Amino acid sequence: MIRSLATVLLLTIVTPATAQVRLVDAGIICPRESTGELVEAPGTEAGYIRLIQQGQTFDLPDRIVPAMDNLSFGFRTALKPGMPMQDVTVVVTHPPMGDRGVEREEWSDVIEPGSESLNLFTFEMDYEKVPGAWEFSIEVDGTPVVRVPFTVTESEGRGRVEQACFQFLS
Repeated sequence: MIRSLATVLLLTIVTPATAQVRLVDAGIICPRESTGELVEAPGTEAGYIRLIQQGQTFDLPDRIVPAMDNLSFGFRTALKPGMPMQDVTVVVTHPPMGDRGVEREEWSDVIEPGSESLNLFTFEMDYEKVPGAWEFSIEVDGTPVVRVPFTVTESEGRGRVEQACFQFLS
């Protein structure tokens, strides 16, 4: 029994508690029509996510997000140098949304060495435009290793978005 307990303690000390994932940037992407393949994501309110083009850049490094049609916001992560591929769970928490009052949405992702992972939420449906505290995170084995808070508003920040995104607004 003592030997087993010592082995468990040693494994706990040696095993890293967090993944080697880092935040690259976060912010808002101007409203655009959503394109990309839909893939099943049973951990989301809609039951699917849209695969997005990874080369996109944030138009505003803002964390105050007005609830506007087709506006996207989120974060980009990468592995710390020298780390192997990492399976992660992307989590978005927000005030209750949809008929079921969903507050946590999640999907699986893989972060490859030398690449970045862009994860966004896009307001495609009216029921998604829920004001309040939102948070994007990366979890490894249920433990958050990167967290990025946002505040979704009904109108605050709209002027900044309209100014930065005038060419995309109709």
